[in-house]
Amino acid sequence: MKKTLFILLVLLSLLSIQSGYAQTLLLNDMYSRGVPANPDWIEIFNPTGTSVDLAGYKIYDNGGQSGSKPKKDFPAGANVPAYGFYVIVTDDTAASGFGLSSGGEKVWLENPSGVVIDSVQFAAMTETQTYGRYPDGSANLQLLNVITRGTSNGLVKMNEIYSRGTTENPDWIEIFNTSSVEVNIGGYKIYDNGGQSGSKPKKEFAAGTLVPANGFYVIVTDDTSASGFGLSSGGEKVWLEDAASVIIDSVQFTAMTETQSYGRFPDGSGNLQLLPVITRGFANSITDVKDGQPLLSDYSLSQNYPNPFNPVTSISYTIPVSGFVTLKVFNVLGREVGTVVSGMKSAGTHTVSFNASSLSSGVYFYKLTAGNFTSTRKFILNK
Repeated sequence: MKKTLFILLVLLSLLSIQSGYAQTLLLNDMYSRGVPANPDWIEIFNPTGTSVDLAGYKIYDNGGQSGSKPKKDFPAGANVPAYGFYVIVTDDTAASGFGLSSGGEKVWLENPSGVVIDSVQFAAMTETQTYGRYPDGSANLQLLNVITRGTSNGLVKMNEIYSRGTTENPDWIEIFNTSSVEVNIGGYKIYDNGGQSGSKPKKEFAAGTLVPANGFYVIVTDDTSASGFGLSSGGEKVWLEDAASVIIDSVQFTAMTETQSYGRFPDGSGNLQLLPVITRGFANSITDVKDGQPLLSDYSLSQNYPNPFNPVTSISYTIPVSGFVTLKVFNVLGREVGTVVSGMKSAGTHTVSFNASSLSSGVYFYKLTAGNFTSTRKFILNK
């Protein structure tokens, strides 16, 4: 009997692996106070390094669970990028009858095999709140006071780390704001193993410290007189917690050379790696600059407007001399999904439009290349 049971368990395990429907997706954020112009929605988060095709997945409320109404299918072609988000509108009475109760209810997510892979009992919320996981993908579900549809609930992340500092240029950690609103990180704390274990104090951000929308803030970590916090040149783990002492990010960085940093590429993504270009306070890059050809300060790439956008946005850039220019769009996997500019351009400031009607909602990056200059920025498509 035991042998038969063992064989059955092995077969079930193999079937699960072969099906390809591992529990990779989570119900990450939801909004139930929608209006016709901005309906209710649920955000799906993919915590893995591989994009997930949503064909065959279903989402539903109590009616779908009981069978009194159909379950809601995801649109054809929908997918969740690696470490990314997908937002599905739930006000759809004509099709599934699925909608979110403003008083709170339970919702389910199932994979193409009909297996429930996540469920959330959300609470009543106000017009300026959502209910979701903080940080993204965690088990900590709560009312959130900032609406971050299609973007990280954590808002800020440790984006780039440099551990090979000197007295003149100490070690530092760069904080990136993934949202389109300014974030006050006063009272947040950052620390290494000593702070985590309690053997030394955690390093605190000063009151009123602001990280601009889609921008950066750099904190110097060589501070033995206060917190005793410093970065090991051989690599270690660092943590970031908010003013309520909730850990919102952690990074295990590796050893690096004097010309490398360790960070996220693209900015704010889950893809952490050694970076060959040190970009303290600026967008991360994996494109090196040849010796004797430094970046030119009079080249620039502006943040798009509006951002978030649907589906058209404007992008401005400046080049000091005429030359060949490319402006391309990439998804969070680094795959090119669009070309906005490719050709000779005259010196000066140029403004172009990008139409993302063929793309799904989510986070994207646009990269300008002109001469030896490259610059990358993030923008958000909300359909």
